[in-house]
Amino acid sequence: MNTPEKDFKTILKEIRYYESGPTVDGMKRLGLNYYKNFGVSLINLKKISETYKPNCHLADLLRTKNFRETKILALMIDDISKLNNDEINKIIEDISTQELAEQTVLNILEKDKKFYDKAFELISSDTEFKISCGFVLYSRIAMINNEIKDTFFENFFQKGIELSDTESMNIRKSAARAFRQTALRNDKLKKKVLKCMSVIKGKNNKNSDLVYEEVVPLISF
Repeated sequence: MNTPEKDFKTILKEIRYYESGPTVDGMKRLGLNYYKNFGVSLINLKKISETYKPNCHLADLLRTKNFRETKILALMIDDISKLNNDEINKIIEDISTQELAEQTVLNILEKDKKFYDKAFELISSDTEFKISCGFVLYSRIAMINNEIKDTFFENFFQKGIELSDTESMNIRKSAARAFRQTALRNDKLKKKVLKCMSVIKGKNNKNSDLVYEEVVPLISF
């Protein structure tokens, strides 16, 4: 029977099997900088993760390596049902790129309603990728959960307006995505998002204008 320690060693070998130098170079050009990156595609990381059962111990071992691939695989392999608030906060503290922000949402935060309140907490932080992670979480919840009340999404509107002129492209794009997906839920929310866009347009700021252009043309129908 394999132990988490044996699985950890096997995974490190699997990562090296799929490594890609050109992919690493491409990621660096996109601003995705890691302590160590083997350029393994998300598809292949998912393929690796699917051969292992959810396991908190194995996920913790993977995080100790501080590689891009082990960080992402830890998110894919972690046992969400056993994660407490302190452990979630540690995972959030480890978010250092837009890719990790998105993978944290896709593999952990959107999977259980008990994590939904992290969305507002994240956009209220002072760290770029945490803020971006919060907006990504709002957008994903808007897409996958039809039961959440409108007020849940309205909570991020003011922050979205305030941050629309930020220099961070990651925050702007994530906020725009959250506004866009929220507007697509129903006509009532669409009208409220359009009002937010009017305020954003009224800032007369080049960054805010970019947010406006990423939202209004795609929901005005």
